[in-house]
Amino acid sequence: MITEADIRLADGRTLHVYDTGGHGSGHPLTVVWHHGTPNIGSPPEPLFAASTRLGIRWVSSDRPGYGGSTPLPGRSVAAAAADLNAVADALGLERFAVMGHSGGGPHALACAALLPGRVLAVVSGAGLAPYGAGGWTGSRA
Repeated sequence: MITEADIRLADGRTLHVYDTGGHGSGHPLTVVWHHGTPNIGSPPEPLFAASTRLGIRWVSSDRPGYGGSTPLPGRSVAAAAADLNAVADALGLERFAVMGHSGGGPHALACAALLPGRVLAVVSGAGLAPYGAGGWTGSRA
């Protein structure tokens, strides 16, 4: 079961948050989901059965300007780290893993890079590189 709530940030914005656990739920691991583009933040329901068996809690939020979250004009991908830090504080999460899919992949990587004391592990599935990133050559086998 997913509970949804709005978390008010210090700058006055709101992030719409999804949570499969809750305070004091005893989950040994929390995974923070970073949704793809243009989806909203609801965690990946097909993984819930295995997650329940393994005791994994899922937490996520709609990125600024998506779903129920307030826009943040001019935001960078790195801004996801400050938002996640605020969500983690509000939910009482000390350490957690992050996982991103598609457009959420760069957000998960940014959080891992900028929150090294909190992020235990990171997964980016089908993540995107920045438009115009140099050094990428399409090799053909």
